[in-house]
Amino acid sequence: MKKNGILICLLLCVALSLSSCKKKKSASEDEEEAEAAFDKGAMLANYADALIIPNYQAAKSALDSLDAAYTAFAQSKSVADLQAVRQKLQVMYVKFQHISTSEFGQAETELIRANFNTYPADTAQINANIASGAYNLDIAANIDAKGLPALDFLLYGKNTTDAGVAALFAGSPNRLTYVADCLSDMKTKLNAVVASWANGYRTTFVGSQGSQIGSSLGLLINQLNFEVDLLKNAKVGIPLGKKSMGVMYPEKTEAYYANGYSVQLAKECLQNIENVYLGRSRSGNDGKGLDDYLDALKIQHGSETLNNTIKTQFGAAKAKLALVQEPMSASIVNNTAVVDAAYVEMVKLLVLLKTDMPSALGIVITYQDGDGD
Repeated sequence: MKKNGILICLLLCVALSLSSCKKKKSASEDEEEAEAAFDKGAMLANYADALIIPNYQAAKSALDSLDAAYTAFAQSKSVADLQAVRQKLQVMYVKFQHISTSEFGQAETELIRANFNTYPADTAQINANIASGAYNLDIAANIDAKGLPALDFLLYGKNTTDAGVAALFAGSPNRLTYVADCLSDMKTKLNAVVASWANGYRTTFVGSQGSQIGSSLGLLINQLNFEVDLLKNAKVGIPLGKKSMGVMYPEKTEAYYANGYSVQLAKECLQNIENVYLGRSRSGNDGKGLDDYLDALKIQHGSETLNNTIKTQFGAAKAKLALVQEPMSASIVNNTAVVDAAYVEMVKLLVLLKTDMPSALGIVITYQDGDGD
C-alpha cells in the first residue's frame, strides 16, 4: 500500500509538471482564432443584401422619378412642375448620400461619385455648353458641369424667381436638352451599376473574404473612409476655410443654389457612414458589421474597446452637426464656431476609422487625400 501511495504521488507530480509546462497561447494566436471564427462571409452578405443593393435600387427609383418629373416640366414649363422637379431633386440628393460609400465594382468603373456630385458646379462651363449646344458629358472638362450640382444650378439659379427660372427654360431649347442629357448620363451609369450587382457582382463581393488590397473588406473600408474625408472636407472644411488659411467659401457648399438642405445632406452622409460601420440596414435592422468584427477580435482602444470608442465618436459628431442650421453656406458665415465644432468631431472620427480600425483589421488605406487629416 505504501509503494502504491508513492507511485500515485509520483504520477500526480509528473502530471502537474507537464501541465505547468504546457505553452500558453499568445495574444496573436487568440486573435488568429477569433479571426478564423468570425464569419466574414455573413458580414459581407449583410452589406450586399441589406445596405448596398437596396441603396442602389432606392437611388435608381429616385432618379427615375426625377427624370419623369423633369419630362413633365419640359412639356409644360410651368412653375408648379418646376417645383415638383426640385422636390424630386432633393430626394435624389439624399439617396445619393447612401450610395456614395459603395464605389467599387461597376460603380468604380462608372465613377459614380465624380459623375454625379462634383461640386461646386462650373457654371461658366454649363452656360457655355448650353449656348453652343455641342458638348460631350464624358470628357474631363465637363465633370463639374453635370450631375446633381448642374441640376441644382439650372433648376434654382441665383437671385432669380421661380417664374424667372421657368422662363429661362421656356426660352431655350438647349437648356431643356442639357438637363435631359445630364439626367440621361446619370441614368445610364446608375443602371449599369444596379445591373452588375444583379448579374454576378454580389457573388464576387461576398466571396472575396480576405483582407488584402482589392478584397471586399479592403474596398469597403477604403470607401467608408474616403466618404468621411469628403464629409469633413468637401461638405464642411473647404467652405469653412480649412484649406484656404481661414478664407471662407460658402458658395462651395453642396446644393448651394437650392439653399435649403445642404446641412440635411451632411447629416444623411454621416448617418450612412454610421450605418455602414454598424452593418445597419436602410430599415434600421442591425446586422453583422465592422463593429461586430472589432468586438470579435477584442480590439482595445485605451481603457475601452475600439468599437465603443468609435460609436461614442459617431454620437459626438452627430450631436455637433445637429446644431448647425440650414443652409450650410449661411451658418459658415454667421455661426462659424458651431460649424467648426462639428468639423472637429469629424476629424476625430476620421482618425479612428482611418488609422485605428484599419490597423486593427490589417487593412491598407490605398487612397490619397493629400490633406494630412
